[in-house]
Amino acid sequence: MGTQKESIFGSLTEPWSEERKLTWLVIALTFHTVVGYPLVSVIGSSVAIQLINNLVQFAVLLLGLYAFTRNNITRIVLGGIILIAISVRTARFVFGAHWLLGWGILLSLVATIAFVSIAMKYVYKEGPVTSQRIQAAVAAYLLIVLAFALGYMLISYFIPGAFGFADKAPNIDDPRLEYILHYFSISTITTLGYGDIVPVHPFARTLATVEALVGQLFPAILLARLVSLSVVDRERTHK
Repeated sequence: MGTQKESIFGSLTEPWSEERKLTWLVIALTFHTVVGYPLVSVIGSSVAIQLINNLVQFAVLLLGLYAFTRNNITRIVLGGIILIAISVRTARFVFGAHWLLGWGILLSLVATIAFVSIAMKYVYKEGPVTSQRIQAAVAAYLLIVLAFALGYMLISYFIPGAFGFADKAPNIDDPRLEYILHYFSISTITTLGYGDIVPVHPFARTLATVEALVGQLFPAILLARLVSLSVVDRERTHK
């Protein structure tokens, strides 16, 4: 009977195993990166765009919480921050209070930075190179993109006109701005630099410069670490 219970419990929890959690997190981040911006660009309703923004952000934050946290205290602290961030975003969506925007961005940024640090610790720890480690590295890279995008949003909130746009500059309350700056973050970290969005304020330029440096250093350091771990694991296997 006990074995049967364990089998049932295992079948219920298996879809949320460590690898599945990371897979779903990468899927959510990829959707936010690749699908989100084209999707909101063809939607005319600002309410629908805000709803998509909130749902994707909620998915990323909650999946990040379950994928990266093991310690109960860490999970409680980060869970509290995420709960407040979700509550603030929901309240702004319902009531349209402008002052809640800054708090929502800040809390989401704090949670994202925490996930990046946890993911990096997971990627660079000792041990064999596994699919989970590769997925964590991809998630960390996409989370870094998201963190810088939120940083650009925060600068735009406090310093209007910090970025120059080829077309008409979107208002900070425009729900499309979040995806526009996410696109700018991707083009910056990959050093594409199309020139359609330009950092004008010194704070914006500094943050963009830091992201460009991270975009060059992260893959190089990651590749070196994975190669070294693979060599060590191979040597241990042959002994």
